[in-house]
Amino acid sequence: MKKLLCVLFAAVFAFGLLLPAFAAEAGTPEANSEYFETGDYTLHYRVFPAEDPRGQIMMIHGFALSSYCFEPLAERLSAAGYTCVTVDLPDFGFSSRETAATEKQPREDLIHALMTSLSDEPWYVAAHSMGGYIALALAEKYPESVRQLLLYGTAGNDAKGGALDTIVNNTALRTVLGKFMTVMSRTKPIVRMFLYMATKDLKYTMDYDLTRITDPYQIDGTGEGALFSFAMLPATNYDAIGDMPPILYMNAENDSVIAKSAIEKLKTYLPDGSTVVTLSDGGHLFIECRADKTAAETLAFLG
Repeated sequence: MKKLLCVLFAAVFAFGLLLPAFAAEAGTPEANSEYFETGDYTLHYRVFPAEDPRGQIMMIHGFALSSYCFEPLAERLSAAGYTCVTVDLPDFGFSSRETAATEKQPREDLIHALMTSLSDEPWYVAAHSMGGYIALALAEKYPESVRQLLLYGTAGNDAKGGALDTIVNNTALRTVLGKFMTVMSRTKPIVRMFLYMATKDLKYTMDYDLTRITDPYQIDGTGEGALFSFAMLPATNYDAIGDMPPILYMNAENDSVIAKSAIEKLKTYLPDGSTVVTLSDGGHLFIECRADKTAAETLAFLG
């Protein structure tokens, strides 16, 4: 843990004026924004330090979102003694966008590189939705770096490519769909409608600062990059899950994104000692709109 803080302070002091090219283009979106370079990628991340750390948590967001969605939970868990790091996956938030020329790397490899650059100690890995696919692959490939998984609103990834591969490999289709995503992100009523579908909380939706969602979509290449990102998602090896340490698996009863059958399937593969929690309220984005309940269940599990 001491290494984590030393690395962060040294990076700010020594390299504060030498941010990578993408960071300079994107600016510094948050006061605690940092950037990590590996290969063709620049990952934007934020650190929520704990005064007397009992552990460290890497937080991986889901599709179409970015690290901001873990901010409410990170604030609560860091106050309870866990240093939290929220990261933007490639093509989302303020991390770099992929193109046809990018030497692409598996997401679990990128996250592992960030984790080991910050600390030699194993991490708790929290993941939401699509991020859960990456977290499961990360725990399978790098068990020495993952202490336990905290999975929220996710299931296993059974996608095999098919039509998506055709889109990703077709320049014209990527361009058209990419521009469509950008236009959609500028239409606030549509964005707010999708947000309500994800939260199932009207007041939370109407009070929401939509720029947290829409600003990253104005970065060139976001739409096209999202398609590349989908194609890079790892398929879930269900048989490997049972050999992992106990997992916290949380979902919401009103989640309309993750199929109930997919949730039940993952449950059958959870290792002994795992904790399964189903919230009676809140939708797919319960890590935000039900952050108090999510934090309480998480802290009870970490115990």
